[in-house]
Amino acid sequence: MTSHTRTVRLLVPPLAFLAVAVLLLAPATLGGRVLVPADLLRGLSPWSAAHAPDTLPLWDPLLYDSVGQFHPWRQFAAENLRAGRVPLWNPYQFCGTPFVANSQSAVFYPPNLLYAVLSPDRAVGWSAALHLALAGWFMWLLMARLGVGAAGCALAGAVYALSCWQMSWLHLPTFLATSCWIPLAAWCVVGVAQSPRLRGVAALGATMGMMLLAGHLQIAFFGVLAIVLLGAWLAAGRWRLGDRSAAAGSLLAVGASLALGGLLAAPQLLPTVELAGQSHRAGRPTADGLAAYASYAVHPEALATLLLPEAFGGPARPEAPYFGRSSGGMLFHPAEGAMYVGLGTLLLAGYAVVRRRRSGRLLGYFATTGLLAFAVALATPIVALLYFGVPGFAASGSPGRALVLWAFAAAALAAIGYDRLAREEATPVRGAAGVAGAVSVAVAVAGGLAFLVAATRAQAVFGDGTAWDAGAFRQAALLALSAGAFLAMAAGWLRGSWMACLLVVVVAVDLIAAGVPAVRTAEPRELFPETPLIKRARELAGHDRVAPINRGWSFGGPTAVLPPNAAMVYGLRDVQGYDSLFPGQYKRFLADALGADPSPPEVGNMVFVRAADAALLASMGVRHILSLQPLGMAGAREEPLDGAWLTEIPGAPGRAHTEPPRGRVEWLEDGPNRVALRVRMPVAGWLRLADQRMPGWHATVDGRLADIEPDSGVFRRVRLPAGDHEVVFAYQPASYRTGVYGLLVAVAALTAALSTGSVGPRRSRGGA
Repeated sequence: MTSHTRTVRLLVPPLAFLAVAVLLLAPATLGGRVLVPADLLRGLSPWSAAHAPDTLPLWDPLLYDSVGQFHPWRQFAAENLRAGRVPLWNPYQFCGTPFVANSQSAVFYPPNLLYAVLSPDRAVGWSAALHLALAGWFMWLLMARLGVGAAGCALAGAVYALSCWQMSWLHLPTFLATSCWIPLAAWCVVGVAQSPRLRGVAALGATMGMMLLAGHLQIAFFGVLAIVLLGAWLAAGRWRLGDRSAAAGSLLAVGASLALGGLLAAPQLLPTVELAGQSHRAGRPTADGLAAYASYAVHPEALATLLLPEAFGGPARPEAPYFGRSSGGMLFHPAEGAMYVGLGTLLLAGYAVVRRRRSGRLLGYFATTGLLAFAVALATPIVALLYFGVPGFAASGSPGRALVLWAFAAAALAAIGYDRLAREEATPVRGAAGVAGAVSVAVAVAGGLAFLVAATRAQAVFGDGTAWDAGAFRQAALLALSAGAFLAMAAGWLRGSWMACLLVVVVAVDLIAAGVPAVRTAEPRELFPETPLIKRARELAGHDRVAPINRGWSFGGPTAVLPPNAAMVYGLRDVQGYDSLFPGQYKRFLADALGADPSPPEVGNMVFVRAADAALLASMGVRHILSLQPLGMAGAREEPLDGAWLTEIPGAPGRAHTEPPRGRVEWLEDGPNRVALRVRMPVAGWLRLADQRMPGWHATVDGRLADIEPDSGVFRRVRLPAGDHEVVFAYQPASYRTGVYGLLVAVAALTAALSTGSVGPRRSRGGA
């Protein structure tokens, strides 16, 4: 093979996957739209003033996270990175909160530099296309290393990248950005087992570092679980063959790689661990907590979606986006139980399992991984082992997200089954057609049962159950087409023909038809447009805070003004917040002050200020209140704008002031990591700053360190003598500094590993 041919073969798969991803997301990559469902803002104030009620889209609280969390985070990070600083602190939410420590901010994840290079509304589409392409290509590489042919590798890449799990979570970028690295990590583990070189260990460590930096630690945990299981599986195989040194070496290499990956991610990971211990989620696992966690598991009836992806609602069923239910009976978004991988995929995976003796030793690993995914998703007793045995697991999201490992395993099993079938077509093996027929019949019977389950649920919800007939007929046609191509291959009728790839094409089309309806885009102008109310609030607020008064957040469609995190987009400092990790002290402070839980029952990660208590809000640095109704506050000036009201609190001292109040404060700098003030004190007293007091903040007065003392339990104050002073607050937590040192150690280790050779003899290559 010439070097030119080798280069072409190396470049074709990634470029092909990238081309497909770009075309699938063409409205957001080539068409000028944004891969954010910004139309959801139409139902929220102040943007609702410009839209008639009959133009409002159906509310989808899970997709809203794309608008209400990820876009503000990515924009804030991009603005600061372009300014040459790492935003360790977010001054705009929760009266200030750590930013890097929110792992989903993913500030240190290299591909997120796209958001700093491009505008965030353009970068989000290209980032999704890039990670879809990486997911497909990395799956291709893994199967190629296991000896699968090109068509089988293409099938595996298509199934993993286009599975309903990946497409359902596409708008929440940390899911795909994390999961795409799982097959590459598996590729590295197999390579280390075949040839234990330090370069292989370095490659695996770098891949694990990318997985941890990508931002979703729950998905990263499932990825680490899959990699540890694979390393143990390969080591056990060596042990059974009597090569105990190779077995020990494989385990040591995987352990060293995990440690290296942890060091690479340390600047982000250590602050996250520190905040997790102080967050609203902190607490010891309990039996009641396990029961609550398990109640969010996938309901067994959702197994019907293996054959009918829209059986219980979804993006193609706008009349019933929450038709399904969790095991505890709660409303259940289809993404939390997304398990559809294509009908042809099930046929091929079933064939691989049935003919396991001829399909290679790693088939058992993939089958075990797939079963493990279902065991976690359905909250079988194995979940208790993870809940009580793995630190932090109790604070993770719903169990159904483990289905990422099912998508991974199903893609591999289908590729193995296809490869086995293609080779048997070339050299027919007795019984192949019979086995294929039996698998087809089993899938068809399961499809019939799934249809009955879905019909029963549709009848209960819709009465006539006709809302999804078209989808059922489509699935029946796809099943017939997939089974026909499957049986034709088994019978040898497609021998030596390009038609042998028909089943690969059918699977890809099947997944595209099921997944593309989940992709929602909007015009860039719909993404947080500035309204008269917001413009006026920005003019008046200055360095002080605003306080939107919101009381509820319904799954049916919330009624709220300037919802949490929206203020970040406009540079407004807010008392609200919406984050998966935030300081627990702040939630307790508001609960004590207001006498009620500040989080709505539907979303425990959200904090509202439910009452317009002038004294409380003034102590929080608020001068202006936004509300849906006039407040009637004595002596206050109220201004109606955009169907809402902007109220000025009379006599509010602002975010920074002196006590006693005769002093004067001048703002010198008000950045995310540094606040500088010039203060004139006629008498000795305090400078009070209504920003959260957290470990990592340090103060200097005229260049000398000063103690930051608590005020109202959560805010800051510094004692000052009479006279003129310059006070600087700077944020650099010890966890971040330690993480940077860990990163430097990891980079040195990677450099050393890349400059050296193998650490042991080359081992024989494993098969598929």
